[in-house]
Amino acid sequence: MAEYHGQRLSDGTRSRSGCITCRIRKKKCDELRPGCFACWSRELPCYGFNVPAPTWFTSTTSWKEARGATEAVRLRTSAEARYRLVRRLGSGVGSVATTMASEVNTELNIRESHKPSTIPRTRVESTRFGMGNHAPDSFSLANIWQLRPETVWWDSKLRDLALHHSSSSNTEARLLMIFMEVIHPITHTFDPLASEKDKSWMLERLSSKRSLYCSALSISACFENSLSQPPSTDNIGISSTVRNLQCRAVNELQTQIDQLVLARNVAVEEFVWVGIQILDVIAHLETLEIFSMFQGHWEMHHHAARKVMDHIEMNAPTEHRNRGSGGMSVVGAAISSSLIDDTRRRCMTFSICNYIWVDVLATSTFGAASYDSCAFDYIPLLESRIIEPEKMMGCQGWILAIIAEIVKLEQWGLQDEHVNAREKNVRLIDESDRLRERLRKGIRELEEDHHLDGTSGAHEDIRLVSVVWAYGALVLLQITVDDMRFNQLNINQKFVDLCLLKLEELPTRLIMRTSWPYTIAGSMALSSGQHTRFRRIVGKVMEEAQPPGISWKGLMVMEECWRLRRHHIGKRMGWREAMKGLNGRVLLT
Repeated sequence: MAEYHGQRLSDGTRSRSGCITCRIRKKKCDELRPGCFACWSRELPCYGFNVPAPTWFTSTTSWKEARGATEAVRLRTSAEARYRLVRRLGSGVGSVATTMASEVNTELNIRESHKPSTIPRTRVESTRFGMGNHAPDSFSLANIWQLRPETVWWDSKLRDLALHHSSSSNTEARLLMIFMEVIHPITHTFDPLASEKDKSWMLERLSSKRSLYCSALSISACFENSLSQPPSTDNIGISSTVRNLQCRAVNELQTQIDQLVLARNVAVEEFVWVGIQILDVIAHLETLEIFSMFQGHWEMHHHAARKVMDHIEMNAPTEHRNRGSGGMSVVGAAISSSLIDDTRRRCMTFSICNYIWVDVLATSTFGAASYDSCAFDYIPLLESRIIEPEKMMGCQGWILAIIAEIVKLEQWGLQDEHVNAREKNVRLIDESDRLRERLRKGIRELEEDHHLDGTSGAHEDIRLVSVVWAYGALVLLQITVDDMRFNQLNINQKFVDLCLLKLEELPTRLIMRTSWPYTIAGSMALSSGQHTRFRRIVGKVMEEAQPPGISWKGLMVMEECWRLRRHHIGKRMGWREAMKGLNGRVLLT
């Protein structure tokens, strides 16, 4: 392709001297040096001016071949996706969408070595994510969230429910809409606000307390600010507006905490309800930390959430404590006693599901020893299907219940020094075999469900996500309980490989819902071939312009784990050691 300035330029491009990127896209190039504005504004690599012609271009023999190259197709796809997104946001949705559209910063897979020199050095360096030479080639993460609302819904009810306690009510209404239309679909993919009833419920819930309202708006403001921010791994979207809303939420939250602590002579339902409303705000504060920081202070908030749940169970009105059949928790009894279609019941199950989700992730990732004991036992709620996390997060509740049991078994094996070593080993074997058989049976049923049902849509997505989680649970059981008995260094790769295979079969839009099993299994992968395949999963998500969720953090943990294993031969290395090496306790939500 050395003669690309010669006769083969008769290909329909608008300029014979424009950059290779614009010519590949068949767009007019303004020919600004060292990088044209058309490429810079779209965050595309401007090949041919300051940056040498790439090998995928020079090694081809015709324009047709060059335009068909993988990188050329990716350039056109990225540019077209961004154009469609801006058009969709800017058409027929008023000034709110127009403002947001002007700030859209689409995620692109741009190789660092081909960045135009006009892009600030800090932007280039921020894409490295501390992975050194082990980062996959096609890997760029401009923002961890992606603005992809399917509809823009506006209703006078939104203005009516917004708290008009300041002169910025229009701004707050916009942020509230962003939470409804963007944030909730990202964090709770399987719980769409599909009907007017669903939307009204969410609006009334968010507007019920100023603390909850402000904490929700802080997430929206963080997201909105991130759209105009350069790539970063920390302080993503953080601004003075975000911090002000966060502070307002915390200040209001203190009043609610005082109300719970001082509650006397109230019905157990009201006592639980006050605690649940506190839990809601804490969940928003956790979300802000998780998505805006590499680590953040999510764990501080979760310690507080566990204390709230412990307080509810231990300090509920005496006559109502342990009233549930079979020793059901106070929270479980309060939920069960409410009517199925009661909006308060919906709020309680929503909040408890959020709490359980984070707690299972936290305790399984870092071990139960990292947290004080809590009297609230949610395993019965998951097994009885009073709480169904698959309807919000995609993973079926029985799998989360087994993961919680694995965590308890690991904790017992590590701490109970008064049990005879032989008796302890027998119990570990028996309990491990029981949990493993439950997981295998559940996986078989999930696979049979696919063959018998053959359905698609949400049901099939839940099945696919649940299978990956079940294999991730098998890896967790193997590493934390089975290998505890033998202190093995060589990790059996059977379940790692099966989890990897299921991850590769998963549609990229669902990868963000499997960050935990992705990281747990990937961290225990031993071969370079496995490493390449695990990297490729996130690379494919980015290539197809799907939200990666926290999977990019998971890949960072894997890379550190693999690096430590190479430098500390003979030592057991897993995700916990990797996070210590990264100096960050990442929640894999």
